[in-house]
Amino acid sequence: MALLLILSGCEGPQAKVGAEKDKIAAEAAGQTYSGDGPSERIGAARDRAADAAREAREAAAVGLERQGDSLRRQADVQAEQLEQKAKAIRKDADERADAFHMQAEAQRK
Repeated sequence: MALLLILSGCEGPQAKVGAEKDKIAAEAAGQTYSGDGPSERIGAARDRAADAAREAREAAAVGLERQGDSLRRQADVQAEQLEQKAKAIRKDADERADAFHMQAEAQRK
């Protein structure tokens, strides 16, 4: 019973609108509103559908963010590899340039 009270307090906007419609219809028919009518159930179903759609959009957004993060990590790895290759090329060029400088010094003597 407590769970039912907790759940009934968590109505979404469509369920609330539906409950109001059911209440008005019950009063117009001269009946007491029992708190559970067809419009309220339809509204609750719409609320659940809207919640599911919102959750699906959020999941899709998270997936897109993860794809972006993955691309950034891949770019970081490639950039690091290129930086290491650039260091190796510079080192090789320095060694070769040093050899030419040594030959030039020898030539001057």
